[in-house]
Amino acid sequence: MIPRRAFLGALPLLAACRKAGKGYQGFAFVSSESEPSLVAVDLLSFAVKSRLTLPGPATSLHLHKNHLFALSPAARALSAIDAKGLAVKQTLKLPAAPLTAIRRGSTLWCLMANPAQILPVSLETMRPAQPIPLPSEPLAFDIAWQVPLACVTLAKNSVVFADLAGRIVHPPRLLDDVPGAVRFRTDDKAAFIAGLDRRQLIVLDVRSRDVMTQLPLSLSPDHFCMSADGGQLFITGRGRDAVAIAYTYRTEIAQTSLSGRKPGLMATSAEPPLLFVANPEAGSVTIFDIMSQKVLALTSVGLEPQTIEVTPDQQFALVLNRASGDLAVIRIAAIAPDKDKTAPLFTMIPVGPKPASIVVATA
Repeated sequence: MIPRRAFLGALPLLAACRKAGKGYQGFAFVSSESEPSLVAVDLLSFAVKSRLTLPGPATSLHLHKNHLFALSPAARALSAIDAKGLAVKQTLKLPAAPLTAIRRGSTLWCLMANPAQILPVSLETMRPAQPIPLPSEPLAFDIAWQVPLACVTLAKNSVVFADLAGRIVHPPRLLDDVPGAVRFRTDDKAAFIAGLDRRQLIVLDVRSRDVMTQLPLSLSPDHFCMSADGGQLFITGRGRDAVAIAYTYRTEIAQTSLSGRKPGLMATSAEPPLLFVANPEAGSVTIFDIMSQKVLALTSVGLEPQTIEVTPDQQFALVLNRASGDLAVIRIAAIAPDKDKTAPLFTMIPVGPKPASIVVATA
């Protein structure tokens, strides 16, 4: 584990390195896992600009036009925030605590466990529409990009597809494994399901809802991350210190590459095409070259890195350190590994205890 004093001692050097980057004209909004607060970090000055109070800790943040929407499950609340004025404008009380939510267009689709349903909320009016009931307790879901279709994994070893426009829930498809995360392929013709007990990637044909193939893995598929072009699905999880790479259109496992110790959450950049993998136990981020599928560099970032977000201009990778309460900034153009395959850290910004979610808004 990396001592906290080592980072504090390095801050003057990190500040001096800032001259090499031009910054980003916008804010990084960071929520806390333990506190009802939202921090706005100015990405030009790399300093905290404002702290806002929310009804409860926010587990997910969503952007729509000039507003940020913070979902606080414990408080059963959705807050609308002016992303430029940095002020909470409205709060909607939800009928139940959502598990998670996905935005498509001007609608936020909230997955609810009790009762089991998908609740659509208009982000234009901040009003919920009629919920879509689910046959049993949901675990995770994804929503297609081109058509109004949801794929939901259920607690009873099954998966269900829901036509969101027609409000039609198709009969559940029984699986031979405990399902976890789900992702649609970018053409919306296939869905990838994590098979947790048997360590496999289950591929479903969306039209027929039948299993196309089941791909064995050497690790538990706990975390998914799609490449910017949608051609590769990256998988990390328990059982191996590695990243599994699946070709989404060939529906095959390309390879499994060694990473840092117990790799976790991931993010990708489009240009250059890189994969950033958080290594919570090592306090580092492993950087892969997606084209060559090889480790490019390793960057020390803080204590227990978790969520990673890449700025829209592809200039910075922002890493939330859960244990040390920091936002670590990696300047992507500066990733030029030395002989030890290490790359420098640009700067670190204290953001408060247990940072959980992050989203970047253009000013």
